[in-house]
Amino acid sequence: MTPRQAALLSVNSCIGNGRYTNLELSSVIKKYKFEGLDKSFFTALFYGTVEKMLTIDYCITKLSSVKPEKMDNMVMCLLRTGIYQILFMDKVPDSAAVNESVELAKRYCPKSSVGYVNAVLRNASRGKEKLFEAMRAEKGLRGISVISSIPEDILSCWQESYGKQNAVKIAAHFAAATPSVTLRVNTLKTTREKMLAALGAIASPSDVADSAICLSGSFPVEELYGFSDGLFFVQDEASQLASSLINRNTVPAGGTVIDVCSCPGGKSFSAAINLENCADIYSFDLHENKMSLVVNGAERLGITSIKTRAQDGRECVPELLGKADAVICDVPCSGLGVIAKKPDIRYKPFCEAERLPEIQSAILSSAVRYLKPGGTLIYSTCTLNKKENEDIVNAFLEKNKGYRLSEDIIIDQKCGMATIFPFEHNTDGFFIAKIIKE
Repeated sequence: MTPRQAALLSVNSCIGNGRYTNLELSSVIKKYKFEGLDKSFFTALFYGTVEKMLTIDYCITKLSSVKPEKMDNMVMCLLRTGIYQILFMDKVPDSAAVNESVELAKRYCPKSSVGYVNAVLRNASRGKEKLFEAMRAEKGLRGISVISSIPEDILSCWQESYGKQNAVKIAAHFAAATPSVTLRVNTLKTTREKMLAALGAIASPSDVADSAICLSGSFPVEELYGFSDGLFFVQDEASQLASSLINRNTVPAGGTVIDVCSCPGGKSFSAAINLENCADIYSFDLHENKMSLVVNGAERLGITSIKTRAQDGRECVPELLGKADAVICDVPCSGLGVIAKKPDIRYKPFCEAERLPEIQSAILSSAVRYLKPGGTLIYSTCTLNKKENEDIVNAFLEKNKGYRLSEDIIIDQKCGMATIFPFEHNTDGFFIAKIIKE
């Protein structure tokens, strides 16, 4: 199995059959034991093709008289991987991209399409500058969409939520971003300084979160120093920032924290570490089969203060009502802030996000019932959409007396509520609100 061959099959698996890119990537690397250059090439070609699919499809329509929807699915995937190499992989000779793609066409595509694949890719090679000129000539959201490979409905959402200038900046960031791994140091066992020294040149301290380490490059985290000993777990800086609001100022020793949508467990782990493993932390999630992620993660990290339970966040556990010093309410969302790490998110039907505010409001309204007077609730999402963020919090506060936003400054934004744009701090796009029960 060559990296090109694997990338073709993986693109088909994800775009044609809906498999998640992150799961596909890990599975294929492990299955075929890709290492070194093979692993890097496969990752770049697979992820890059999915990320740039909208841009590539625009080019295909310029190069071919056959409409994409009329093409054989594998032919379309092969054109996509071939054109990605030609337009975006500078170290790959165009001739290699064309010739290797033709060989794959002979194996995976109808015989009648081999000459067609060859012709389209050779035209792409000869006319790449004209293709880029055509993209730059497109106007308005259409032009931004073609260049950034972000659908117009998502761009419209960002423009409506944050204005055109910020929408353009978000799109440009995601178009150029190279996702990296961020670790949350387990300070129950070590310090950030010791971890930085042990990891060496690949690691640098975060300017956003005190216990975060940013890695340069892509690495299997299971193979990093300290993984088996539970010295860290993976958590983006913005998520760590939200978790940092659960601390000794909000929860006393022996206090109670409830994480209502906890999987895969990062915020529960951070809360337990911040509270020195001296609090009762209840980690709930709707899907029981996901709770093993929290159980196994806590065991690896040496955290003993977490109790898990399958529980719908829209409903309450009666015996815990009014018992929590803090509640973590990281609700299901459209994920528009993590497009750089999960490129397939951009191609989900945007209409699916329209049902989310109702679910988010229901979870928030249920979660606050766990709070004691004076208790703190952290509402957060990894999306950039005011309808899922500010609008949810403001509507809740308008309808429910006895709750207010905290006076804390989050990053450099207004008291108690913050939208973290990825282009500002090179983090995930994120929203955080800190609500106090009076």
